[in-house]
Formats: sequence, C-alpha cells, structure tokens
Amino acid sequence: MFNKLLKKLNSTEPETDLFIKRIRSLVIGEGMLRDGNIELFKHAIEHLPQDGHVIEIGSYGGLSTNLINYLLIKNNKPNMLYSCDAWIYEGYTDHLKPVADNYIDGRPDVLRTNYESYMKDAFIRATTWLSAHRLPHSFHMKSDIFFEYWKENKQATDVFGRTISLGGQISFAYVDGDHSYESAWKDFNHVDEFLVPKGFILLDDSADDQSFGSAKMMKEIKKDSRYKIVGKNPNYLIQKIA
Repeated sequence: MFNKLLKKLNSTEPETDLFIKRIRSLVIGEGMLRDGNIELFKHAIEHLPQDGHVIEIGSYGGLSTNLINYLLIKNNKPNMLYSCDAWIYEGYTDHLKPVADNYIDGRPDVLRTNYESYMKDAFIRATTWLSAHRLPHSFHMKSDIFFEYWKENKQATDVFGRTISLGGQISFAYVDGDHSYESAWKDFNHVDEFLVPKGFILLDDSADDQSFGSAKMMKEIKKDSRYKIVGKNPNYLIQKIA
C-alpha cells in the first residue's frame, strides 16, 4: 500500500485536470509550478485534517495560491486559505554581496521597487479573477510579521481590503518563502507550532539535489521523529505524526 502511494506521488504522468493544465498559461510564474508539486498538493488536500487552516508562505504571482484554492474547492474542503508575501525583488547575486543599486538584474532603467507593485498587482488580478467566489486571505507581509500576527490573533487587512483576525490551527502549509537556511527554519518552526497531528507541510526547493537552505534543512528534518515523509517528487511532503 505504501509503495503504491509513493509511486503515485512520484508520478510523472501528464496532468489530466483541464484547469490545472490551463492555469500555467493564465498566471505569472508558470516555470515555478513543478509537476511533482502538483501531485503532492493533491495528496495533502485530499487527506487534509478538517481542523485547521491552509497556509501559503510566498505567493509571487498567485499561481500556487489559485491552484491550492482550486483543489480545496474541488475536494469540498472548508479549510480557509491564508497566504503572505513581501513581494521583494531578489537578484541573482543578492545572496553573495550587498545590494548596490535599486534596479533589477540586467536593466538599469527598471526599478526593484516597481517590481513590488507589479507582482502584487498581478497576484490580485489573477486571484480576483480565478478565485472570486472564494477569495483567500492574502497579506502583504514578510512571514515573520505574518506569524507575529498569527500568534497574537491580531487583526490585519488583506490585499483585497478585508480585515480579519489571524490565528488558529494549521492543517497544511506550503512553504515557499526565503530559502535561506535561517529563514527556512523560522518558517518551519512557525508552522510546526500550530500544525495539527496528521497535518502536512510541503517544502518547496527541498529536493536532495538542491543547494538552497531549505534543502539543507530537510536533511535535518528527516531525523525528527515527529514527522514522516509522505512523498518526494522531488520536493518533500511531510506529515506530522504527533
């Protein structure tokens, strides 16, 4: 039974859901939706604990946000989706040296600060179009700030202008924020604090062949007896045992 599940979660068969096939060409960020992640999303949401919200850390242009929301609706899951993103431009060499200017890579006439507005607007447009009947609560925040609000049940206004109190248990989290080792651990620990038993975490860029801090962290999470690996395709989907 377990081997059959692993085979399914490692499937590379063509996607048959027509909306999931189409969403790649509808939303900014097509190259960021790995086929393997789709299978892992499906499994987590199909087996989602009823008690707890769904959290996405890192929303970019709304591709994964709208996919998660679609799968929640398709599987008749009442769990509410919350997401956060700082929409900060990260250059190719930012991690190697201090940022010396305010321009995007290769374009001294395009401001990084304009990227924030561009991506945030793209996210809002895509989400109000594709998820109008069940909008997620999405916040323009770094994940640290988001979880400060979450822990204190503080009110915040989302990008759609709705004010709501954050907080509560988490049943599934997709972690795709800052992939540095320190930040990845912060995001994981924040989620872990509220994750219900049998809840899931999908760690983006955690594959064995990746050099990101999130991949290094995953090697250490494997030693945590509170979690088990549900699938690897090639990123890891883990489930909390206790």
